[in-house]
Amino acid sequence: MPDQGSHRNRGCLPAHLPRVERIIEPASTLCPCGCGAMTKIGEDVSKRLGVIPAQWRVLVTRRPKYICRHCSGPVVQAHAPEHVVPSGLPTEAAIAHVIVSKFGDHAPFYRQAEIYARQGIRLDRATLGNWSGRACFHLQPIADHMRRRLAMADRLFMDETTAPVLDPGRGQTKKGYFWAIVSDDRGHSGPSPPIVLFRYAPGRSGAFAEQFLDGSCGHFLQCDAYDGYDRLTEVARPQGPWTLVHCWSHLRRRFVKLARNSKSPIAEAAVRHIAQLYTIEAMVRGSSPDIRLAARREHSLPMVAALKPWFEKQLSMISSGSTLAEDIRYALNHWQGLTRFLEDGRLELDTNPVENAIRPVCLTRKNALLHEVGAENWALLASLIEEMNAQIARPKGTCLH
Repeated sequence: MPDQGSHRNRGCLPAHLPRVERIIEPASTLCPCGCGAMTKIGEDVSKRLGVIPAQWRVLVTRRPKYICRHCSGPVVQAHAPEHVVPSGLPTEAAIAHVIVSKFGDHAPFYRQAEIYARQGIRLDRATLGNWSGRACFHLQPIADHMRRRLAMADRLFMDETTAPVLDPGRGQTKKGYFWAIVSDDRGHSGPSPPIVLFRYAPGRSGAFAEQFLDGSCGHFLQCDAYDGYDRLTEVARPQGPWTLVHCWSHLRRRFVKLARNSKSPIAEAAVRHIAQLYTIEAMVRGSSPDIRLAARREHSLPMVAALKPWFEKQLSMISSGSTLAEDIRYALNHWQGLTRFLEDGRLELDTNPVENAIRPVCLTRKNALLHEVGAENWALLASLIEEMNAQIARPKGTCLH
């Protein structure tokens, strides 16, 4: 078993946490023989993790009024500060807490309402939703800035996932889609910070992908083999149409599933071949594009060159209607997109950056239903939560300017 100790906090609790010290002295520091006071020669120190439960508070703001008693001058009073919810209950910190709880910690509004009720605070779901919606108005400039930064990236990742959306009047839900657009250059130590932007659409048509990418200067789009993206290769743009880079991880999953279910030796061999490509990628992750490209041409290129005729040979020996044949045809039909990572050291072997980004959306999807009118707000807030997480994880000096 691998050593898990290095991943725990014991012995290395974060330095930013406040320290509260207590000293436990013996009942007496006088020598029992009557010699007098004993001398301290050392101490044992232990560090344990404590917590103060979240505590709500009432922020009382007073604005005194002043007037001169010697003349008829005007009454002087400071202007009331601006609030996200004018004349409303919540402070900006309270609204931020509600938003992070829902979109970062996947606690829907009805669960939050139950939590707050335990402290005697009665807030219904509609109120919490109204607060979040008002916050979106003020946060929109940040999302617009992220969208402009994404438009400048030469390579983007894109993926979509379903979301149950309320369908008023029918008493049931309908299927909506959240699209994630990601720029992430950490694989080749690029200078740009990672950015995730979510967009909502009522369908999965490639027309929505074209709409969301409108105005982008990028050249490469890393995505899965969903045929809706194919229309992007024909879009007339000053930079030329998009070049699709397909994902080896999606191909590998097919063979992993088949090997697990049917014990197919061909599927198991395919998994081993693809694993060799990932081994090389792990060795050059974080290196410059030139180093990555050189390693791929030296090691990955011969493997990929041998893999295609191997697939074709296996396909000729198995039933054309089998699942294995379907999986092999999937690889051969998308071979050009799968092998583009051999042409540019900035490209990745798979779409893991966007898949990792979209995973929290899937968690929230299990815990909440959306109204189509507020789905764009949902996407905006999810984008900002992901950016906040990325700010915490990324090194100093790589902030989103």
